[in-house]
Amino acid sequence: MSYQPNYNQGGYGGSGFQMPQPGYGAPVAPVAPVGGYGQQQEPHFRDGYQPSYAPHPVSGYAPPPGPPSGYAPPPGPPSGYTGPPSGYAPPAGPPPSVYGGYSAPPGPPPATYAAPPGPPMVNPHSYPGQQQQQQQQQQQNTIYYLNTPIPPLGAPPPTQGLPGYNAIADVEKLRQAMRGMGTKETLLIQTIIPLSAMHIAVLSASFRASTGKELLQNIDNETGGRLKDVLTALVRGPLEYDVKLVHQALSGAGYVLRVSGAFSFSTSSISTDEHLLTEIIADRSPSDLYNLGQAYRAKYGRSLEQAVKSDLSGKTERLFTMIVSSNRPPDNTPVDRGLVEADVHALYKAGQGKIGTDEIAFCNIIVNRTTPHLTALWDAYHRQHGKTLSKVIKNEFSGHMKTALLYIVTAANPKRINEGPGVWRDMKRLEDSMKGMGTKDDLLIRRLVRAHWDSSHFTFVKRAYERKYRKTLESRVAGETSGDYKKAVVGIVRGVQ
Repeated sequence: MSYQPNYNQGGYGGSGFQMPQPGYGAPVAPVAPVGGYGQQQEPHFRDGYQPSYAPHPVSGYAPPPGPPSGYAPPPGPPSGYTGPPSGYAPPAGPPPSVYGGYSAPPGPPPATYAAPPGPPMVNPHSYPGQQQQQQQQQQQNTIYYLNTPIPPLGAPPPTQGLPGYNAIADVEKLRQAMRGMGTKETLLIQTIIPLSAMHIAVLSASFRASTGKELLQNIDNETGGRLKDVLTALVRGPLEYDVKLVHQALSGAGYVLRVSGAFSFSTSSISTDEHLLTEIIADRSPSDLYNLGQAYRAKYGRSLEQAVKSDLSGKTERLFTMIVSSNRPPDNTPVDRGLVEADVHALYKAGQGKIGTDEIAFCNIIVNRTTPHLTALWDAYHRQHGKTLSKVIKNEFSGHMKTALLYIVTAANPKRINEGPGVWRDMKRLEDSMKGMGTKDDLLIRRLVRAHWDSSHFTFVKRAYERKYRKTLESRVAGETSGDYKKAVVGIVRGVQ
């Protein structure tokens, strides 16, 4: 009997987990997700799924009900007045102040209401208050990246601040922490760690307005070591941090892989870091890739696709170009069973069913399909040909192409999909950064910081970790770190109590 994945079990994406409000170390009440500039938003899910709960405006104009049967005009009308025609109601607007002498305008009102020139009228029957206008304004002032709201690229953060958040008070805490001789690292940690991406954007803008300095530069100057790596990653925010990581992966400058207690240099220190590039751009929604590409171009003056083409070569370059150019549908798109069967046939012909491998045909399917489609494809291929997608990829590919394709398909493993797309994969990668001799701190910081922006997904990752390893992720991270660095990363994992 084939495995039938249940995509709805577990309520992935609907968790109430939120980033904590300022006030490190003490339990605080959860805060509603920040949408726009402090307004409550509907839940947002991965890969662009954003249901709209706003009622649709009523098409056309419907006049209000006519007068009730038995209606008699008020006393005082001139003789011969018989009241308005049956079923007719006066047009919308304030009633006349004097009823005497009133006569209905000739003929019924036009069938279709036409608003007067100027701003559209607010129809209380189509959307109460001005809810629709507020939602439109919030959408203009907010984009979502890694499933968390941030200011649009190049736009300032909300000038009115965020309800319930006192940015000026946090600016004073930061100035106190960095004033004079020495830095009060604990105060920096307590102030910055609990903040969401939008809170950090508001704080950075308030710090600049109050001091004439850049918060990121001050943190960089006043801290050092691993604490500096953590705090600067957070202050950059999710989009700017990813732009930095992509440039690091493509720049050819390489990096030093620091291990607690020792230093070891990467063997790819003079070439592109495809492993890092895979983590940043593979398995991303089209909207995330678009925003990342726009931010990368604004920072470095060339498109992300141009950067990939210039730094990679051969079929690896073609695979990563396909990834950054992908415009796959959102994950809430219904699975096309006919296309699943066609993909099973195409993958078999491209790999297992021939001598050699048609790598590009294989990549085209894996890169451009939704996660639910890949789950159904994994299941159907295993039923018909006796191998999982991950097994086929391991047999047919090698090197960086194998790594990138496995990263994508393991997010859709039918045995783990009820944990949430990519949850089991991301949980295992966090453990990989800590197991063995020494902690790979670069990997741990990068994976923790990037995972925590998507608070719903990170909640599922922590739950899966505890089920798998019989200990909490917080306790595992605490055992592998020390000092102020430990306070910072444990604070990231702890989140809302």
